[in-house]
Amino acid sequence: MAFFIPGVREFSLMVGACDASKETLAGRIEDGESIHLIPGGIKEMMLTDESATDTKLVLKNRSGFVRLAWEHGLDVVPVFCFGEKWTSKRVLLPAFIRRIMARFRMAGTMLTGRWGTLLPLIYHKERGELTIGWVFGEPIPVKRQQLKEISSEEEGDIRRIFDSVDTKRDESIDVEELREAVQEGKVRTMLPLKRLLREMSREAETMMDFEQFKRWCRGELAIMQIHARYISEMRRIFETYKKNFGYGLKETLTVVDALATNESKKKA
Repeated sequence: MAFFIPGVREFSLMVGACDASKETLAGRIEDGESIHLIPGGIKEMMLTDESATDTKLVLKNRSGFVRLAWEHGLDVVPVFCFGEKWTSKRVLLPAFIRRIMARFRMAGTMLTGRWGTLLPLIYHKERGELTIGWVFGEPIPVKRQQLKEISSEEEGDIRRIFDSVDTKRDESIDVEELREAVQEGKVRTMLPLKRLLREMSREAETMMDFEQFKRWCRGELAIMQIHARYISEMRRIFETYKKNFGYGLKETLTVVDALATNESKKKA
């Protein structure tokens, strides 16, 4: 939505930024470009608090960037920016304005730096001169649409889901019936079926046999595995390098989902 604000689109394109939609990013990848993406987006921006000792990353329910890498066979490189939260002060807008802006996918907060402008702060009254740095973690290799080798327990879970919908016992299921079963809470599993169903809809899948369904699930499990490695590496980067950038021993890192933003709004 920010791209519709006069001047913002032109400035963003000038510095190499683009719309973060899947279609746009896929086009950039096909053009041979690498993607630098901030998965937390405006949700994470709303949770950034320069006075808090806990840094929050909105990653729990953000795996679309991993799926994009998996679909195109791009390695994922975890990156953490240290000290950035102290370069500006967060000013939350009134709650009713935040609600309106949220509908347009815009942050309900403003950042102020030196002299009340957008220029970043370079000195902190408690920390002294600010040190900012990017730390690149270990690249996570990703093979294009590689399926996860599943355990007998995971295959049993996939079979149980399939059989719960295959009421005719003809070794085929209707994707729409699976969707209804998930919405009604009849299917319980660790697999993110809602996300899986969304992807099936994009591919116009309607009916599938067990092997097709298992293939979809193995792909989703592979994405979950990469996502878990990404979060683990982000935690390692933080704990290993936080001292180098003025973070105290009590500084922590918490991985949250986007719903945490709502809690922030209630407290504000």
